[in-house]
This record gives sequence, C-alpha cells and structure tokens, in this order.
Amino acid sequence: MARPTRIRLSASALTHNLGVVRARAPEARVMAVVKADAYGHGLEWAAGVLEGADAFGVACIEEGVRLRERGIRTPVFILEGFFRDDELQAAESLDLGLVLHRRQQVERVLAREEGSRPLTCFLKVDTGMHRLGLEPADAAELAPRLADAPGVRFAGLMSHMARADDPGDPYNRRQIDALTALGRELPGPPALSLANSAALMDLPEARLDWVRPGLMLYGASPFSDRTGADLGLEPVLRLESEVITVRRLEPGDWIGYGTGFQADRPMRVGVVPLGYGDGYPRHLETGTPVRVAGKASRTLGRVCMDMVFVDLEAVPEAGEGSAVALLGPEVPAETLAAAAGTIPYEILCGLRNRLRRVAR
Repeated sequence: MARPTRIRLSASALTHNLGVVRARAPEARVMAVVKADAYGHGLEWAAGVLEGADAFGVACIEEGVRLRERGIRTPVFILEGFFRDDELQAAESLDLGLVLHRRQQVERVLAREEGSRPLTCFLKVDTGMHRLGLEPADAAELAPRLADAPGVRFAGLMSHMARADDPGDPYNRRQIDALTALGRELPGPPALSLANSAALMDLPEARLDWVRPGLMLYGASPFSDRTGADLGLEPVLRLESEVITVRRLEPGDWIGYGTGFQADRPMRVGVVPLGYGDGYPRHLETGTPVRVAGKASRTLGRVCMDMVFVDLEAVPEAGEGSAVALLGPEVPAETLAAAAGTIPYEILCGLRNRLRRVAR
C-alpha cells in the first residue's frame, strides 16, 4: 500500500498559465523556464505539457540531456552555458543551445573545428544584476564575432533583471535601457531577452523579443503583495495527504519533539505522513494553514522528518483517512512561504522526489 502523501499535477493549469504568458506578451517568443526539476513539478512532465513554448530554459547540461532523452525536440537553452569540453560536445551532439556569459566560453565556441555541428548561442550581458554576464563593452565586441561565425547560430542578447518584483524601482528602467541601447549598436539588430515572470507581468517595456517565464508558469506570484490567483494564474501543484491516526490530548499534554505544542484543553490531533524529509519546511510553527476534510485548520508543534500534526478541533467529523491539503489551491504557495519566512520559489523547488506525483 502506497503512502497516502502525494503531489497532484494539473496539465490544464500549466497550459492555462502558458496562455496567460502569451496574452501578456503576444509579440514575444516564450522560453519556458523548467530548471530545478520544473520548480519541483517534474522536468519531463512539465516539458511535455509545455511543448507549445518556443524554447525551454534549463540551468545545466544534465537537465538538457534529460529533455532530449525524453524525446523533447523543442529548442533547449542551457542558461549557465558549459563548464567543460565534454559538456560543449554534448550540447553540440544533442542540439542544445547555450547561453554564453564568459569570454572564455565564447572563445572556446569560436575555436571549434571547421565543419562542427552549428551551435545556437545567446550572449549574456550584465546590465546590473552582477551575477552572470559580460560587461556591455565586451558583449559589443564579441556579439558580431558570434553572429559571423560559420559554426554558430547567434540567437541574440540576454540579461537578467534584479528588481523586477518591485516594478516601480528605477533600477528596472536602467537595466532595460542598457540592454536595448546595446542592441541598437549592433548589426541586425539582435533579438533581446530580458523579462522574467515579474517583468513579464508588470513591465511591458521589458518584454522585448523573448520572455522567460518561470514561477508564473506554475501558478505562483513573484510579487509579495499579490498571489497567483490575483494575476489570473492557476496552481499547477497540489500537495495532499491523509490523517493516518488520531491522538487525544488532555490539558498539559505535549506532542512531538521538544516543547513545540502543549494542549491547554482536551483536544483531538491528527497525524499526517508528511515532513521535512519531503521538503515541508521544518521551521514551520504552530498555526500554519492546512485544510482537513475541506475545512480550514492548522498545524501543531514541530514538523518531524516524516510526519506533521494537524488540529482536528475545528473539524469534528475528521478522523483516520480524512483528506489533508497542505499546498495548492486551498493553501497557496505564497501563503505557505509567508508562514515559513521564505519565498514561493523555495517552497516549490524544495519538494523532494520521494513524493509520489500523479498527473492529470
């Protein structure tokens, strides 16, 4: 018998969210970001549903290989480029695009033997995030060389926004201007890619030629003051389980490890087989929202590695086998992230592979 804890995945929600992207940026091509196992949703499954995107963005060569092994033929771009020659060779043989962000990477691509299979490459520019990317002056020198190289299909210039989750921050305008000014200086002009989920939603001038949605595809909001539902998005993932046993506490009784929760009255507590071993954050405290048998409830005490306690006092009809919703439409990722003192990205990406996934 399988443990009742599982993740349910909704293909229709994922397709809906891609539609929101298309509606917001109808003139742009869409690079759907499926790195980090599609933000915890399952890389191969998500890519299979999102094959209507113009390309996929992944973090590393291993993720690109997994997509090709799954039979995905949509263009795939490795957002961190390559680190070793064997990765460059794999990108060439599997037709994986590369985002080049260091001069050494560019020079190595340009030095390949004549007759090598063409590589599709973006050139990444640092417009102010100061994480990855070439200085604009270096990009202005190297971009024409890539565009003219016989073994390269030059895809354009890419950069990344640092403060798009605060649309009113003037730093956003500075980054947009830096990339577009560089693009105007170069022959072509090259295609430009800048907008992540937040910029795609709230900064129309950042959408340019390619957009790169990530978090919003999975139904969560990149903004601290709005939920995915506020943005017209649907949660793709639902984390659910069941009560496997009921404990009855008397006033003064403690539950779980340490001194996490002490009953101040007679009460019923449900034990649910889910814990930090599954990626449910250990530091969540008493009061984290859950739904039991469709009604609002809360967690009690400390999260264990494999179990968590839920309050059954507000749900008198609940007992063994009662459904428990811990993340999804009833408990949005934004709500759980706020309770954990983190962001929705970490909540979703932290879900472990031992969780059984059921797609529909």
